[in-house]
Amino acid sequence: MSFLRHEVEGEEHRVLAVTAFGNGIKRKDTHKPVHKDEPTASTLIANSSAGENNCVFCDRSHPSQECRKISNMNYDDRKKQVMLKRCCLVCLKPGHMVKKCHSNVRCLICERRHYALLCPDLRKGNSSLPKRKVADEEAKSTEILLTNHSSEYEIYLKTIIVRLRHKGKEVCVRALMDDGSHRSYIEKSLVAELNFSESFSSFSLRVSPSGTEVLSQGLFGGGIAPTAEHGRFSVTVESLDRKYSTTVALLDQPKICSTLPRIRDKTLLTKLASRGIVLTDVGRDTPPIRILLGADVLGSILTGRIEVFTSGLKAVETLLGWTILGLGKKKTSG
Repeated sequence: MSFLRHEVEGEEHRVLAVTAFGNGIKRKDTHKPVHKDEPTASTLIANSSAGENNCVFCDRSHPSQECRKISNMNYDDRKKQVMLKRCCLVCLKPGHMVKKCHSNVRCLICERRHYALLCPDLRKGNSSLPKRKVADEEAKSTEILLTNHSSEYEIYLKTIIVRLRHKGKEVCVRALMDDGSHRSYIEKSLVAELNFSESFSSFSLRVSPSGTEVLSQGLFGGGIAPTAEHGRFSVTVESLDRKYSTTVALLDQPKICSTLPRIRDKTLLTKLASRGIVLTDVGRDTPPIRILLGADVLGSILTGRIEVFTSGLKAVETLLGWTILGLGKKKTSG
């Protein structure tokens, strides 16, 4: 779990550094009042460890590499601030210089010894970054928004198993229902499996028979992910019992999110069954989320029936089946 947390936090640092240079924001007047830090997407990840040293850029108690103030600073200003505070340009901590730094910090952009916010390559502009990296940033942003790795309780989001049909092919996949997303998405690898186009390539977004859309995704805290082009695909989504189906427009996305837990509490499943509620997304294994159904779809498939349990969990009925939402049991080791 520690590894996953550092991976997510590391990627957030790279996105923060890249988007700050892409926005063309000028540094604010230093005589103006200092504003509070804006929340970032990474604040959704519970991090129990507080920073031991104050931030180099704003003197608050958080790691310097996570500071939001840097979005108003260009590369030269950032470097100047670190040197002014007599801090190391590698680890951003005081007490030593680069030559005596034993930190294993590696830039996620150029892989040299510094944090991404001090990467010289950023001065070349966002166009110098490979397109695939931009897509990966967007995918990781979505992943960060949907994942809380370090919670001591299981947190259930509205997941469900559905059947996808396209041109005679069908496959059962795990889907996430997300009211907070304006649009609905499909994992790129799943598009290839369903054979939407014989010439489909994971590096080309211009082969979709339904067209393309250019979007920038809004992040928690008001940030905006880099603009990217998405292929648009029309897919039939069907309930497992085949009693309901609907055709939806899905935009391709490299990855929807990381692992989300499934219900495996037998006591809870028994309580659900006593109310006539049968879930489709249950079990010990955790298959990947292959599609995300956003507000553009949910508005037409929610029935309005909600069953509330004393534990705080809620069962939500949709035309595609039942799903569950809320705080579950405390996690057990093993």
